[in-house]
Amino acid sequence: MSLFNDLGRKVEEMKQEVETASDEEATHRCAECETLLYADHGECPECGSASVVARSG
Repeated sequence: MSLFNDLGRKVEEMKQEVETASDEEATHRCAECETLLYADHGECPECGSASVVARSG
């Protein structure tokens, strides 16, 4: 059983690392709903707001 627990823990760690790396690559975000975007959009694909702004740093 310990093997499956270790495997599950490693998979979860890798998933979190991938999500963090993905978030760091986002270049824009919606000022209304905070959705991270990977390209400049005229409006947020999640909430439809026109408040898409470039992320700093």
